[in-house]
Amino acid sequence: MSIGKIIYYHRKKQHKTQEQLCHGICSVSHLSRIENNFKEANTKTLQLLCERLHISIEEENKKTQLLKRQLELFYDAMERLQKEKAAALYKELLEHKEYVQCTEMIYLYELYMLRYLLFLDRFSEFEEVSSKMKKDVAKYSSFEAYVWDFLQAIYYGHKQQYVQSLEILNRLEDKAVQYSEKITDYYYYRAATHGLLYQYSLSLHYANKALRVLQDTNNILRIVHVKIIIAVNLIYIGKFERADQMLVLVLSDAELLRNTDMKAIALHNLGFLYHRQGNFQKMLEYFSKSLDLKQKYTLSYYVTVSSFAEALTEFNEHEKAAALLKQELDSFQDRKSPMYVEQKILYLEALGDKKTLVQYLIKHGLPTLERRMHFRRAIKYLDMITAYYKEKKDLTSVNHYLLASNRILKNALHNIGNPVTLENLRLLEK
Repeated sequence: MSIGKIIYYHRKKQHKTQEQLCHGICSVSHLSRIENNFKEANTKTLQLLCERLHISIEEENKKTQLLKRQLELFYDAMERLQKEKAAALYKELLEHKEYVQCTEMIYLYELYMLRYLLFLDRFSEFEEVSSKMKKDVAKYSSFEAYVWDFLQAIYYGHKQQYVQSLEILNRLEDKAVQYSEKITDYYYYRAATHGLLYQYSLSLHYANKALRVLQDTNNILRIVHVKIIIAVNLIYIGKFERADQMLVLVLSDAELLRNTDMKAIALHNLGFLYHRQGNFQKMLEYFSKSLDLKQKYTLSYYVTVSSFAEALTEFNEHEKAAALLKQELDSFQDRKSPMYVEQKILYLEALGDKKTLVQYLIKHGLPTLERRMHFRRAIKYLDMITAYYKEKKDLTSVNHYLLASNRILKNALHNIGNPVTLENLRLLEK
């Protein structure tokens, strides 16, 4: 604890001048040096100054330790996804902001408050506050610097800039081991990010590491999230039986926790599993159950709608897919939103109207997919456009879209940008 800064805090709070506080104890210049931590005062002087302010060094130490513990509980609540507890602690800590600024906890306090903005998905505020905090990064302790970098990695992940996120996470791996008792979700984010970059073996490796750390702290909800990551990776590599077993466990956990969102995600991924296995009836059952539980018009809801519609189309259930998508498209207010564009593409695909689909892709679809760096999906539709013009014997257009496909393929292969598709969002659904 910096007693000089604490003395300054209480002097200002009691509206005392330096002359009033130090009269008969020490000189004003001496007090000024104490308050600015430029001089180590003797115990007697500090005691006299504290007595005049009606405070005690012992009590101030206790208060500092209590606030430090509250900060730890605040971060722990965010790691455990305990929204109400985190909100209550945030409110309490906010009341002590001025006091904390007079302690060695100031940077950690600011970092944990910054973490709260990510916790609430307030990304524009995160960007604004981060910009202001950059000036102090050089002053951070090793742990504070780790937290700062880790928060930037989480931010890039939320913004779907997975390559940038992974670059930071790679750099932090040694520190992650050192600070695993304080920051327990490093491996969770690492596993999720590898999965989103189609690196399924690495994702499974870090998911298993995450399980060990989270089990040590009994972070039940995050453990369930990691189980979902493992299950999705197993589906992608064709380990269907193990994936099914894992998702059944997740459903059981969701029931035990009475967590409807978690249950909906598990049902969604069971639908995805049976889609990959070619089991139409099971796929239909689980996607339908997932949609029934999800809050309408959320990102998670639209992810399931899109996955469901794609699966229906692959099973040649074009009318069902079109009907599902038409109902959702009619609910959109913003016809330029990326989610609307992507669902409109799926709708036209389900209708089988090649000409209209190609025109929409060229005008709206491809620019949106490329802007959002959905490279795999863009390549798929570029191949479709190329085939369409090949049928029309329009060789100029064929050549143009082949070149476009090659360019995007190079971007994807070299990880320039962020290869993201709707399917991948399952790994980070909350």
